[in-house]
Amino acid sequence: MKNSEVEAILKFYKWIDLDIKVASEWLEQYEAGYNPLGAVEYDGMPHGNKLGDSTALLAMKLAETDTKERIDTLKSRIKELKKLRTQIFKEISSLSALHKVIICGLYLQGKKWEQIGEEIGYSVRHAKNIRCEALKVLGEKLARNRIVSRSKIIKENLQ
Repeated sequence: MKNSEVEAILKFYKWIDLDIKVASEWLEQYEAGYNPLGAVEYDGMPHGNKLGDSTALLAMKLAETDTKERIDTLKSRIKELKKLRTQIFKEISSLSALHKVIICGLYLQGKKWEQIGEEIGYSVRHAKNIRCEALKVLGEKLARNRIVSRSKIIKENLQ
């Protein structure tokens, strides 16, 4: 995996929680308006069978099907995002302490190079060299991880 792809995954990882939150809010809205049972007749009286009734019924069925598909899509996305978050975190956590400090500081915490160099006791130039090595190591780990390497969401974000 190229270093630029690893950087894109790290930038994506930083926003996974927000993506999950937004998808969950949408899911809540769709589920609140989704009623698979439809209307229930309480009076037991027969009701009209005009053409307008069947057209309205068809429109309701189509809307219900569309809503159900959206709900399923959102649930699937949330599930995949949570798996990705876990797997990417696992691979970052398995890095050496020095690599972890640089990767987390730069990509997840938004620290400046001067801060990172000071924190690890190296010059900025040397810290940048270590970052290239850390990205290469992390790239190999992510490429071997089946969940990350096969993810449609990751592939979409790398384009």
